[in-house]
Amino acid sequence: MLLVDDDILLHQLLEVYLCEHHYHLDWLCCGEDMDEFLQHQTPDLILLDIMLPGKDGLHWLSWLKNNHNHIPVMLLSAKKSAEERLQGLEFGAEDYLTKPFHPKELLIRIRNIMRRPPQPHEHGIYRIGNNLFDLVHEQLERDNKLIKLTTQESSLLQFLCQHAGQILTRDSISHAINGNEHQPLNRSIDMTINRLRKKLGEDTASPRHLCTVWRKGYRLTLAP
Repeated sequence: MLLVDDDILLHQLLEVYLCEHHYHLDWLCCGEDMDEFLQHQTPDLILLDIMLPGKDGLHWLSWLKNNHNHIPVMLLSAKKSAEERLQGLEFGAEDYLTKPFHPKELLIRIRNIMRRPPQPHEHGIYRIGNNLFDLVHEQLERDNKLIKLTTQESSLLQFLCQHAGQILTRDSISHAINGNEHQPLNRSIDMTINRLRKKLGEDTASPRHLCTVWRKGYRLTLAP
């Protein structure tokens, strides 16, 4: 996640708070630095202040929607006018939060955005951290190198991408990728998940993207 705001105290507060809730926060103090940053990283969400030094947040929101439209943006502003809020939403922001705000409200809004059905990149390409998954051609790529997937791994990753952000039970996953051969309580899904985590470059002890939801199932997060 990326915060673009010249308020260093806000950055320090949110960095600690969001880290406690398992979110990593990068920080830029002005919009002019976003171009270089986004050439190397793709955040899952940008928190963008409107009252930035130089060009304001609405300018950078328009720039983001023209150049990085797949990245959701939440606007932050001390201004409370309905006109500015509507303008921000018309420019394509996913949400708008006025300052000062309670960190828990920000967290709830972040989670709500993360739960929304993801939009694939052009040509059906999904970004999962440093990986790119081409759903149409069933190809996984990282650092310009193709990573070989088995048929079951590819089917599983397709299903997870199409339902990213949702908690999926083991049985629903098995039924989706095995069809009529689905067997309730089939534990082979767990083995396929573990293999897929390794191919995605995940820390299998503490995965960031393909996570186990205790007693419920699995969830894939399309995040950097």
